[in-house]
Amino acid sequence: MEDVRTALTAYVTEGEPPLGLTGEAVLSAARLSRRRHLLTGAAALAVVVLALGLAVLVLPGRNPVAARPCPSATDTRSALVDRLSCLVGNAVRSLLPSDVRISRLTIPGETPPADPFHLVADPIGAAPGEAIFHMGVRVTDASGSGAVYVLILPGRSGGPACGEPGEITCRTEPTPRGVTWLSTLRTGDAVKYRVALAGPDSLVEFWSTDSGVLEQSGVRLPKQRPEPTLSLDQVRELALTPGLDF
Repeated sequence: MEDVRTALTAYVTEGEPPLGLTGEAVLSAARLSRRRHLLTGAAALAVVVLALGLAVLVLPGRNPVAARPCPSATDTRSALVDRLSCLVGNAVRSLLPSDVRISRLTIPGETPPADPFHLVADPIGAAPGEAIFHMGVRVTDASGSGAVYVLILPGRSGGPACGEPGEITCRTEPTPRGVTWLSTLRTGDAVKYRVALAGPDSLVEFWSTDSGVLEQSGVRLPKQRPEPTLSLDQVRELALTPGLDF
């Protein structure tokens, strides 16, 4: 610091203005600047951490696979199945924590598909959409095993009537896309939340149970978790998935 003062003194020969600079003052200013820099960096880091924390709070356990793009082709039954399977898989996964185990519910001797959400199409006509589309998956987490099912019936506009055997609650609700039936039913020891959307050209049904055993006629389902895998509101959300009604 004295070398700088000597050089300036040699350069200014008369009326040297007081520099007012000392080594201690410069060091003090440097220390203050460094503290400000560190505080600014810490504040920026805190903002990033807070933003990440909020992202976790807003989307707890959401499965990133849910955002995968779906094909748009529907000109063949195979293409239509691929499209519907993708839409169903995205919709269901978006409502489940990412660490759950998902497996296909199959009948004895049936080989499960690579994608557990790949729909089965039982033809009822020659056109691509003239089929019954359906599938079921078992969902297992720390609370036990439950299931999620879907059934899509093109060309049918009526929904299930209230008053079924085992019914606990049932109500209808109008929506811009048709009437929905929201039901809670008991099947054996298991409870089922079911929502059916009756649109002008199709019937879309989703339901969820608290049993991971395949639902079949005459089979008494055992209760394997405290509540069905999805709530009634979540099943309603699935039934209203865009693109599933014809």
